[in-house]
Amino acid sequence: MKTSPRTSRPTRGRKAAAGHEPGEPGVDRRRNNSRALIKDVASQLFFAHGYEVTSIRAIVDACNLTPAAFYNHFATKEELLYEIVAEGHATVGVMMQDALREAAGDPARELAAIVSAYVRFHTHHQVFALVANAEYGALPEPRLSAVRAERVRLRGLFEDVIERGASTGGFSLVDAGGMSSPKLAAVAIGDMCLRVAEWYRPEEKLASSDVEQAYAAFALRLVGAEP
Repeated sequence: MKTSPRTSRPTRGRKAAAGHEPGEPGVDRRRNNSRALIKDVASQLFFAHGYEVTSIRAIVDACNLTPAAFYNHFATKEELLYEIVAEGHATVGVMMQDALREAAGDPARELAAIVSAYVRFHTHHQVFALVANAEYGALPEPRLSAVRAERVRLRGLFEDVIERGASTGGFSLVDAGGMSSPKLAAVAIGDMCLRVAEWYRPEEKLASSDVEQAYAAFALRLVGAEP
């Protein structure tokens, strides 16, 4: 998930509300709804204005909540950003792992599957993807290192498939000089896919499935897959 131009678009405890005991469905539902609302609205504001500029006051005002309601869920704005970023990476990771399992057995099929999944995340979760890519660098340690490690792990899913395809002769990689060709190909494919979130418009005629199919074909050509 790199910075992009900005265009439009975990927790502390709290005493139970009167009439409810902790753990009752009414309390949990309200807490979960508020938490999800805060993350969604904050993502929109981070996207439109940037993480550093967006204040907690702006977030709660946009949610029609009080500052106390915010701190009931998040200790700091940093914690909120980390949860948004971590959730985005976790979601795309699950999508890619599921795609790998379904396509297991053939590197070309596996590469096409994980590229499709990666693109699908960036078309279906554009704001989360753009915020995660643009703003994760604002996180302090050790959270920054944790996110970077997850990004390396996701790239490794591409790299592992590409290495296997090259080792079996199914892929013909470009000589990258002193850098590992599978690693360089993985970086190129991942960067190509994540940029989809910057330009894709769901209201236009190009369907997400068409983009997924096209980018899977691009990736296979990039690694020199046999037709």
